[in-house]
Amino acid sequence: MVTAQQSYKISFYPTTVSIEAARGAGGERVVIDRTTGAVRTVAGAGAGAGAAAAAFAGAPQRTVTAHGVMGLISLQRGPYLVLITGREAAGTIGASTVYRVTETRVVKAAAESRVVAGFDAVDEATYLRLLESALAVESFYFSYDMDMTSSLQRQRQQRDEKGAGSALFARANDEFFYNKFLSEALVAAGAGAFVLPVMHGFFECRPAVVNGTAFNYVLVTRRGRKRQGARFFVRGADAEGNVANFAETEQIVDFAAGSASADARVAGVQMAYVQVRGSIPLEWAQVINMRYAPALRVEPPAASAKRFAAHMGRLIADYDEVAAVNLVNKAGSERRVADAFAQLSRDLGDPRYHYTHFDFHRECSRMRWHRLSILADELAPLTERFGYFRARAGAGVQQRQRGVVRTNCMDCLDRTNVVQSELARAVLEQQLRAVGVLGPAEPLAALPALRAMLNAVWADNADAVSCAYSGTGALKTDFTRTGRRTHWGALQDARNSLERYVRGNFFDGERQDAADLLLGAHRVQPGQSPFAHRLSAEARALVGTAYVCLFMLTYAVLYPRAGRWFAAANVAFVACWSAVLALVFAVVMRSHTAELLSWPRLVAYPYRPPVTRTSASLELPLVGPWLASREGPAGVAPPPSRSVGKKLA
Repeated sequence: MVTAQQSYKISFYPTTVSIEAARGAGGERVVIDRTTGAVRTVAGAGAGAGAAAAAFAGAPQRTVTAHGVMGLISLQRGPYLVLITGREAAGTIGASTVYRVTETRVVKAAAESRVVAGFDAVDEATYLRLLESALAVESFYFSYDMDMTSSLQRQRQQRDEKGAGSALFARANDEFFYNKFLSEALVAAGAGAFVLPVMHGFFECRPAVVNGTAFNYVLVTRRGRKRQGARFFVRGADAEGNVANFAETEQIVDFAAGSASADARVAGVQMAYVQVRGSIPLEWAQVINMRYAPALRVEPPAASAKRFAAHMGRLIADYDEVAAVNLVNKAGSERRVADAFAQLSRDLGDPRYHYTHFDFHRECSRMRWHRLSILADELAPLTERFGYFRARAGAGVQQRQRGVVRTNCMDCLDRTNVVQSELARAVLEQQLRAVGVLGPAEPLAALPALRAMLNAVWADNADAVSCAYSGTGALKTDFTRTGRRTHWGALQDARNSLERYVRGNFFDGERQDAADLLLGAHRVQPGQSPFAHRLSAEARALVGTAYVCLFMLTYAVLYPRAGRWFAAANVAFVACWSAVLALVFAVVMRSHTAELLSWPRLVAYPYRPPVTRTSASLELPLVGPWLASREGPAGVAPPPSRSVGKKLA
């Protein structure tokens, strides 16, 4: 197998940038033209003859070393290199080491003469900040000699189909090849040895011992790249059937690791079990509006039929059979998406597709977590038929997984995490029995050390996936970690829920922009700015008033009137400013969410409400007419009447 290089030297010359592997790669180097941004591969240690040789004749202006090249991205000034400059070993799968990216660096490859000024310079700084924020998360993983974008079963299939000598990127799973967009220029230039497929999600490797037999327990979650971002801005399925927050989770029992037992029964054995999650594959959205529960919009099932069929068809092609487990509520606001999901499932008419609806909140309410066994029993015939993957060094593949359980709730986070962890534990028990490590009647529950390790790993996985999609840790992880629900866990859930509310309304627009830039959903066009945005005079007045209110309330806490917090004067002072702040929030919720909430700017969000100008004299007495007369360059004429909700021209 062709392995990726482990160390690179990047040299900057006046007209070119050269990327060289510290060893191997046949002496090749990648050359980037600093003026045009063109990428080519130059063979041989001497970089060729003529102009190519002259370009490297002198000493480089500077050099940078890196552990890997994630790729190239073009911004206003030209191309930038995205480099992996920090890594740490996160564990092993078999003989392959898996690394976590601990530091990245975005380096300008364009010529120094290429400059931008004015608003273009401001935009360039904004693009760089977005890109660096998208790369700052510590959830990127890679291996130099193993395709981390693919499950063990798919790796075997790709090796059989494409041969052991193919490059890593050529066998990478397109769904989980997270830096595919960044790698496009390198792939096009034929620089396969320099392309390092990177996975985004979660990886943890823990040693375990059961009845004297040692093995590595590995949990991997690969997040899809085709419809990712912040939770309220990517919901449901797109026209191609790609769903939001799609992820594949693989549980690996590895007796082939160097630290595993030498027991002849299990030596060289690897077993894996794969599950997937993903948003409900319909056309639907939850539109932020400052309310705790955003406005739910669900298109009719007929409008989602093609998206649904495309998504499920792809899953069936990849995994043979699909058991869809829907965990949303059967009543209340979630019922609309639940009913549409059920109707499209009935209409699909494919015997390889199975659907079940388990109302998690109703069935497990009041801490009745034991009722998850109802779902497990219902799925048992399918999970037994699907099986799991098993292979042995020297003996090849002994068993393949023939189907997958697809679990979802509204966010595909908290309820989904709980159910996936329970299904994985049941399969782990089967796997350990199958190789003779567990006795025929010995339950996993009788091994407290193993149970504690599993709880910790699955809770870490839940937090990692939740942070990537919602910006906070997962809910219900007290049950995942301890096997029971606690009051402290409920308080932690309340804190995370509040943080999700704040992030979703006031910060996630920029997080969506960062994902869109990194994944190529938005490609920078020099001279065009997506960031131009000018608040109306009303919106500026509301923001200013909110800041004044917050300042006065903070002042009342730090320096209470009459020296006491609950003195009558201080209570009245706080009540008055709180009332003004509540009025501001009411006005914003009613007519200014399009301006003052955090929306994506790089890729248009189809459900963003139109910018409106309310009758200020109605909403804010006395100051309204003055604000209307000073609207100025925003291009909005004062309304001829006191009507509410007039759209901007």
